[in-house]
Amino acid sequence: MGRRERNKLEKLRRITAAAKELFATKGFAQTTTQEIAERADIGTGTLFLYAKSKEDLLIMVFKDEMIETSQAAFRKISATPSFIDQLMEVFGSMIAYHNRDVGLAKVLIKEITILASPERRNDLRELMQTIYDGIGELIVSGQKAGKIRANVDPQRAAENLFGIYYINLIGWLGGLTTKRQLLARLRPMLTLAIEGLAADRREAPAPRAKASRKA
Repeated sequence: MGRRERNKLEKLRRITAAAKELFATKGFAQTTTQEIAERADIGTGTLFLYAKSKEDLLIMVFKDEMIETSQAAFRKISATPSFIDQLMEVFGSMIAYHNRDVGLAKVLIKEITILASPERRNDLRELMQTIYDGIGELIVSGQKAGKIRANVDPQRAAENLFGIYYINLIGWLGGLTTKRQLLARLRPMLTLAIEGLAADRREAPAPRAKASRKA
């Protein structure tokens, strides 16, 4: 790595550290980009070479932390016999992460949901793929154990299950539900998705009435 690349990485490290500290102590709304630049010992113009806006910087700062939180959640899964219990452990860890600073989580999820800057698309893809891969591995394990149908696409199923979690997360952060209500709603909704809406194939179809024959 050349000197220029090392300097860029060092500036990026100072920027993320400064932004993280200021967001935590002052709050996102009260923190200015000028304060972040001063704390990182760079010019404001240099800061905007790394992030186009404060919102853009927010995603850049917390992307790696959210990925680490997700990876740790999958590593900590206990050997429970139920797939739904495993999912609740994972999503419970993610909810606990956002609960540490609900105000910041509201802004963060808002910016992630509708990206204001295309530069952050790869960051979001990396985060989402980390989560999808983790859920997908749980699904594959369930398929090997004969608990999940072999023809289920792990990636597609992971996206569906995460979507249920995410819409409930937005409801909580948006003030539509409490955290307790979020957790109470999440399990039955995930269970419904896992079990499916199809009728039990073992049920015999209702007999059809025989047509009367003409004499």
